Amino acid sequence: MKGRYLFALFTAAACLALAVPHATTANNLMQAGGNGALDDELAKANSRASAFLRDVVNGRTDEALNDLLIDSPLERDPEKLTQLTYGQLEMRFGEFLRGEKLTLDRIGGSMIRGVYLMHCQRFPIVWRLTFYRDDATGEWIVISLSYDTQYDKLPAVEPPRVGGLP
Repeated sequence: MKGRYLFALFTAAACLALAVPHATTANNLMQAGGNGALDDELAKANSRASAFLRDVVNGRTDEALNDLLIDSPLERDPEKLTQLTYGQLEMRFGEFLRGEKLTLDRIGGSMIRGVYLMHCQRFPIVWRLTFYRDDATGEWIVISLSYDTQYDKLPAVEPPRVGGLP
């Protein structure tokens, strides 16, 4: 009888040990929008996009755009840059308040797409950024940057939990 009890106890401990890493992985999947753990490359892309939005909120719009578009083909596209005139955005949407990441997803091994919401005084702006890995340098560059108010096309995303509440 003791042998069966010890075997059952050992089996339960082994199952628990296997379940804990699995639960941690599931938690990481949720934090990364369902695409696996938030790896270094996704974290770098998110950091650049978040810095861009933070700088825009803080009134550093020209610097924000210059920093985001380093080595990007958009850096040399005056027509595209003209579309990103922030003075007009602020007049239309109101004061920029804060940014919020909605999704950040890998598209294959060489692209990352992020969707961010910039909360403004009147109504929000949806920012869509696409990063591409430059084969020559290995760096992630922005190849697409746009904004819109097409809220119907936003992905459904669970809000982050605050203070551990369910």
